[in-house]
Amino acid sequence: MVLADINPEALALAKANARLAQVEFCTFVQSDLFQGITGDFDLIVSNPPYLVDAERRTYRHGGGDYGEGLSQRILEQSIAHLRPGGRLVLYTGSAVVQGVDSFSEWAAGIAARTGCAFTRREIDPDVFGEELDRPEYAGVDRIAAIGLVVQRPPA
Repeated sequence: MVLADINPEALALAKANARLAQVEFCTFVQSDLFQGITGDFDLIVSNPPYLVDAERRTYRHGGGDYGEGLSQRILEQSIAHLRPGGRLVLYTGSAVVQGVDSFSEWAAGIAARTGCAFTRREIDPDVFGEELDRPEYAGVDRIAAIGLVVQRPPA
């Protein structure tokens, strides 16, 4: 098991949690996504920051127009690191503008182009509703918390 995070504080908490849960055989890597990480995986799980943060705090700012930038990078890079039949499970937020969830549509397109299966589930239709008052979210109807599963085809 490899636990990776760009944020050293998050990685320290992951180490503490693993120790308390008596989880063995973990490798901890401070990394920007897959930099310095080799190999392919059966399962990749990610819950990245997915908001726009004017202060660009690592634990909060997802980049992109509405916070989707990091989630896009994770999806794009993870597919190349999945073994045949392997899955990416991504919990993220998606800005819905004029009733359209552009991130999920983009993600479904990436999955289709790479021959992967794609499943999307809306977990919370309006997470972080207070963020919509910020100028960065002008025109956004809501921010949906979503779970995506992308699976590479079996060998």
